[in-house]
Amino acid sequence: MTGSDQARVAYELSLLTNLGEAVDTLLEAFFRHPDAPRHLVRTPRLGNDIPWVLVACDGDESSMTGLVVGGTWDGKGWDLAGSFTLFTCDGDAQGKFVEISGRAGRIRPQGTVPGVGPLRPDLIALQAELVGATFQWARKAGLVRQWTAGAAVSGDGVFPQTFVELRFGADCYRGLVIGGEKDRDDRWDYSGVVTLLLPDGRIVDLDAAQADMVEELVHGGHADLSR
Repeated sequence: MTGSDQARVAYELSLLTNLGEAVDTLLEAFFRHPDAPRHLVRTPRLGNDIPWVLVACDGDESSMTGLVVGGTWDGKGWDLAGSFTLFTCDGDAQGKFVEISGRAGRIRPQGTVPGVGPLRPDLIALQAELVGATFQWARKAGLVRQWTAGAAVSGDGVFPQTFVELRFGADCYRGLVIGGEKDRDDRWDYSGVVTLLLPDGRIVDLDAAQADMVEELVHGGHADLSR
C-alpha cells in the first residue's frame, strides 16, 4: 500500500472517530514530508497493524501535539514513558519530526485512528461488519427484549451502539458489546468479561483483561482506544 493510499484509508477510517481534522491534517503533511519514507522504513507496521496515535506533549519550555511515528511499540501500545518520535505541525505547516523524552514533561494521549493491516479490513468491510452485527441483533427477539428491559433501567439506548475489536494473539474478534460490566463513567469495563454479538450471529464471552488490544471502533458518535 502506498503512502497516498494509507493516507486515504486512514482518513476514511477517521470518520469512525472523534479525532476530526487534526489527525487528517497531520497525516496529509506526514505523507508529503520528504523524511516520511525513512520513518516508515524504520517502523513498517506504522499505519497498518500499528494505529495512528495522537498525543499532546506539555514540556517546560514548549507544548505540542502530533502523531507518534517512532519509538518502542510493545504490541499493545507505544512506550510514552521512554523516548519516541513525534510528527507535529505546531509552528510549522509543513510538519517536523521531534524527538520526545517521556520523562521531560507530561504526555497525554488524545486518541487513535485504526490502522489497516492483516487483522483490520478497510472502511467498507468494517461498515459491513457493523451492519451485519446490528442485523443479527435485530433478528434475535429474545435478545432484543432482554436488552430493552435492561436499557429501561440503565439508559443504554434502544440498541447496542458499541462496536469493539478484541485481539488475542492471532485471533481477532469484532462485534457489538451486548453484555458486561460498566465503569464509573458508564462505559463498558474491559477489565473483565464482555459479551459480543459477532457479524455472523455468534455470541461469545471474552475475557477482555487477557486481550492484547481492546479498541472501540464505534461508540455512539466516537471511537476510543481502550488498551
